[in-house]
Amino acid sequence: MGRVFCLVTFLIAAFTQIAIAQDDSEVRMRKALVGRFVSVKMDLPAIDAGVYMTFDDAVVSIDDSAYKRLVKEFGVAIAKGARSRITGVKISTRGIELDLDGGGSPGREWVVNGINLTEPSAVSKSDREIQLERDLQNGTSAGVAAHIRSELEDERQRRLAQDDRNRQAFERASQLRSQYIEENRKNWGSKVIISVRSRKPTVTIREMLQSLSKYIELLPREPAG
Repeated sequence: MGRVFCLVTFLIAAFTQIAIAQDDSEVRMRKALVGRFVSVKMDLPAIDAGVYMTFDDAVVSIDDSAYKRLVKEFGVAIAKGARSRITGVKISTRGIELDLDGGGSPGREWVVNGINLTEPSAVSKSDREIQLERDLQNGTSAGVAAHIRSELEDERQRRLAQDDRNRQAFERASQLRSQYIEENRKNWGSKVIISVRSRKPTVTIREMLQSLSKYIELLPREPAG
């Protein structure tokens, strides 16, 4: 039972002091937890969105539908029964974020080197195309009009061809990005986000740690060396 005492103690301390000493709480939590191992009691998804665990008095609960959706969509990074290392601790507006084996892969909007892919917009008309359209509207002889229409069509075709090249380039990059993420996401760990909603004075730490240990259990420190 003492295995998770440290984890729960720091969770409670952090949330009771978060308004006045968040930075200090976060530093102390990092020192106490980063590098420690946990025993994982549930499959954890391969995404950095995080699995939310909410303390409500002595009961720890998760959003089961959101959890199942993440596992289905992104797959399992850390399987139930595995041992995982705490690689990061952060106190945020979401709660206490525990990175396990790296903290999870980024979402599908991400690409290597932090470049975000955005679908290309249509290429704007060139100044020449705009001018040809104006010339055609102004009225000219049949022969001149035919020449303008021919040149105008060439301009339009060049613009549409560039649209196609941009779209194909985007699709290739998007496919490469998806392939890279899918091939590597299970190597990037997962994240757990713990929020203390309430804790009555009559609720003991023993009761809280019993609830938490259903999902993750802090293991004893390994001997140095």
